Amino acid sequence: MARRTKWHASKTSAVPEISPEIASIKFIAKDSELQSLVDKNHNKLVPAEARTVGVHFQFATDPDRSDNASEEAVAIALSYSEPDEGTLVLRLASLSKTQVVTGLRLMLSDSSVAKVMYSAHQVAFWLHCYGLEDAELVNCVDLQLLYENHVDRSELNANMLQIAAHCSRALAADVEQSTHSFRARSFPTILEMWMRTPLPKKLLLSLSRTSKLYAQCYAEFRSKSTSTADTAAMTTARWEYAVANCGRPAIRFDPEDDSQPRSLECLVLSESAALQCGASSTVEVPELELQCELESLLRLIPSEYGDSIRAIRNYRECLIDICIDDGRPPFVYIGKKKRVVLTKDEAPVSKDTIDEILRNLGGEMRIGGDNRAGIDRQLHRISVMRSTSDEVYAFTMRVGRALRNAACVLTDLLLSERHADKSVLVLGYPGSGKTTIIRDVARCVSETMENVCIIDTSNEIGGDGLVPHGCVGWARRMMVRSLEAQAAVMIECVQNHTVETLIVDEIGRKAEVLAASTVRQRGPRLIASAHGDFRALLQNPDLKGLVGGSQQVTVGDSAAAQSATKSKLQTQRAGNPIFDVVVELDHVVRGRCRIIWDVTNAVDSVLDGEKKYSFETRQWDASTRGVQVWR
Repeated sequence: MARRTKWHASKTSAVPEISPEIASIKFIAKDSELQSLVDKNHNKLVPAEARTVGVHFQFATDPDRSDNASEEAVAIALSYSEPDEGTLVLRLASLSKTQVVTGLRLMLSDSSVAKVMYSAHQVAFWLHCYGLEDAELVNCVDLQLLYENHVDRSELNANMLQIAAHCSRALAADVEQSTHSFRARSFPTILEMWMRTPLPKKLLLSLSRTSKLYAQCYAEFRSKSTSTADTAAMTTARWEYAVANCGRPAIRFDPEDDSQPRSLECLVLSESAALQCGASSTVEVPELELQCELESLLRLIPSEYGDSIRAIRNYRECLIDICIDDGRPPFVYIGKKKRVVLTKDEAPVSKDTIDEILRNLGGEMRIGGDNRAGIDRQLHRISVMRSTSDEVYAFTMRVGRALRNAACVLTDLLLSERHADKSVLVLGYPGSGKTTIIRDVARCVSETMENVCIIDTSNEIGGDGLVPHGCVGWARRMMVRSLEAQAAVMIECVQNHTVETLIVDEIGRKAEVLAASTVRQRGPRLIASAHGDFRALLQNPDLKGLVGGSQQVTVGDSAAAQSATKSKLQTQRAGNPIFDVVVELDHVVRGRCRIIWDVTNAVDSVLDGEKKYSFETRQWDASTRGVQVWR
């Protein structure tokens, strides 16, 4: 017993050994500690002798919030090797925002220190919201841009494992083998973990190793005589664009490299290279151009109604539908759930007014079998309602607009040789912009000298009249006498007119699905639109064949156990999809779309009962810098 007691005493009296790595980490959680450090370093966060600093921002998630602000920065790690190797870790929640912003602002603008980061989009936007506005970046380098610019132009989202593997085998091995690997610690952690005092050692080590890895990779690039001046300029541009794009990455498409996507920041490099050669920069990011002529539509209705419409603020941009019903007040829609009455005291429309509009339109003979009419060489659509006695008693006038460059969000998909043989299906609900983007797709593809033909049912893509609207570029079009004839016209077009790309707006019936399959078998590329979203399409018995269709099969016990539903009766894909790529338009946010690059796998995932499938989200509108992209 005495011997056991003695052993216990010596065990408890032992002093825990602190590893050199932990000893080199300075953890700051009080304002007084931060101020003391800044004073010691001559008004700097890091020692004055430091020449390279790895900068890592750790983000954490608040599980009680589901909005975009649920992820926030909780700590900053700064690693340096001069005069001695060390890491500074700042826990933001317990520090003065003013002190942190002041210190970071001075560090980022210090030309004597190279600040090395990774994927700075989220950091830039978060710091902007945190209080670091109009930051001046000098000698700051984003490793992701350094890799794209000097190693692989096609890799826009290189992870740290890829970057470390390029720099040195030893670095890559350390990252792979470490129990605190970059892959494990790169996922957002729970906010509560960062509120503990003291901070767990494993978190401190994780932060320190990450920021050190940034600095080590940068040193390896420099040892290979890699110039970083151009990447520093690109990093500054990335910071600016990230603030404008709410922290999301942005891309552009390189016309000199098969229209492949590049980070938007590469635009800075291209402009700089052009100026050094004495030439003006030819690199341009296209802008959206709205083309809308309203007067021809307003001339159809009484002048009183037209004056009321012109009195609406920004009516040229926001006017959607003009609704005129016999015996009811006329009104317009200028947005979702935004209705404006056109007459004083809500005076109703008379039968004489209905007849007058019909005469201005050109009479009953101008109305087709689908109860639609148009205006010569304009994109507006005029639909009528008829009584049981076939009398016209109401009009719905949909304003037609062309949005030039709307299809630029899909430039690589449309113009790259890599995707030249891929057929594309555009899905969306009414008002999501299907027809708008299809029009610009026709222009975009036809301007490459390709033989493009549009199957224009109801003349909605190219407008009314024999000559199509200029928004479709060099594309030709075939008119369709009725909805029932659309499938036959699709096949006729391919048989008679040497088409390379066939464009169809609104495939909605089984006959058109069969026609689409026939077109694909004959060789032309097919670009078409359909109603709904991806999951709804798979439930549509008439249209699901566009993406391969579905059938019920009975599987064995082993296969059933491995499936998500655990059922022996399962739904599987019936055949190969007609369309290789699906573009799903967002019905809430105009200009946003989801690109399903692998339709086959996506269909299989949905039919297997999985909640998610792989897609890429892009956004392109007047408010964005470049094309925003996230996965």
